[in-house]
Amino acid sequence: MFRQTRLWAAREVSMTTPKRALLCLLFALGLASIAPGAEAEPQSFTVGSLSGVFGFSAAGTIVPPAVPVATPAVAAGTMTFDRQGGCVISDTINIGGASAFRTSTTCTYAVNQDGTGSMLALFPGDPGPTPLSFVIVNHESEIRFIRTDLGVATGVARKRDRDD
Repeated sequence: MFRQTRLWAAREVSMTTPKRALLCLLFALGLASIAPGAEAEPQSFTVGSLSGVFGFSAAGTIVPPAVPVATPAVAAGTMTFDRQGGCVISDTINIGGASAFRTSTTCTYAVNQDGTGSMLALFPGDPGPTPLSFVIVNHESEIRFIRTDLGVATGVARKRDRDD
């Protein structure tokens, strides 16, 4: 009985050895994909990292005290960046079933070296500016953002191609 257990254990080790080798190979390939020389995000971002027109969509909820009761909201439009910290947001927004087209009267943005940043846009008729926090991803062709006030919302903006 003791011999059978030892033989079975030896067989189990030899059966798992190819699996371990495959796992080590996959791990090594994974490390190679993030090694220097691989296509990686830039190490240092600036306001110049954002330029041109980005199409976006966002969804969320406006919460009290901004409104009497929590109200769903969605928006779709464009964000245009000038590489110097200035921007323009034009969108159609729907808050609780009421839609409006609007364009920001002022808009500024800042970018940290790690690709995170903030944006502040003021729209006509709004009681105050709309603050956003974002991160630049996908080789500076995409921005993922959230509102940081009484609008609990998230969105994605993608750089438009020249053909758009």
